[in-house]
Amino acid sequence: MAVFRKLFGGGSSPKSPAYEAGQQLFQQGMKAASEYRTAEAIALYTKSYETNPNPAPLINRAKLYRWRLLFAEAIRDLESAMQIDKQQGGEFSRVLRSELAECKALAEKRFNGKRDLFIADLREKGFDYVAGRFADVIFKGDGQLAAYHMVNEVDNVKKFENRADFPAVKTLLNNWMKDQGVIDQVLADPELSERYQEKRIMFESMICVYDYPDMAKLRDEIVRIIWCVLNPPSQMQAIWEVSLRDPGG
Repeated sequence: MAVFRKLFGGGSSPKSPAYEAGQQLFQQGMKAASEYRTAEAIALYTKSYETNPNPAPLINRAKLYRWRLLFAEAIRDLESAMQIDKQQGGEFSRVLRSELAECKALAEKRFNGKRDLFIADLREKGFDYVAGRFADVIFKGDGQLAAYHMVNEVDNVKKFENRADFPAVKTLLNNWMKDQGVIDQVLADPELSERYQEKRIMFESMICVYDYPDMAKLRDEIVRIIWCVLNPPSQMQAIWEVSLRDPGG
């Protein structure tokens, strides 16, 4: 995960109590983020910004929102950071322009008037149908790329999300993907990684039209569908289905 390592700047005068407190919270936030304690990192960046308003905590918080595919929240933080940065000398202007442009491009479908159509379709046809269609449209029957996506999603949920919101992913992490080495080995394939980038962009641009509860459920359902397609019925498959019906699984 790329975490910004820019110096903490702006806001109150250096060495002032507010500056020192804000910087300490910022450093704690970076440590939490590097250890994938994402919710804690977001809370620490929020406190840092509230203590000593400057762009750095907002930039880092936006990066975590982006990893969680929460582009509306990331754009909000980046736009706020740009306004503050202009007032404080423009230290982060190049980074902010680049990050904001990428987030807006990925979130275009959320803001171009088509969002209501996506939501209405989900309400009418249900999560299973929409998740299956996403998988079909994005991967077009390419089992290798679908499997890569599944493992990438498991990795992202493990690092950035609340696993309780992703029961299918939680099942994989509790059973066949307990070992991070298994995940890393799949994701380290350079040829698949390069081929996947186009699919990743397509996936993120489509899934981010939904607010978090629906988005999390769809992401999780896509993982479940891919797993079931790639693994024919077996004893392990039966265990998988039981674990999904058992909230404690």
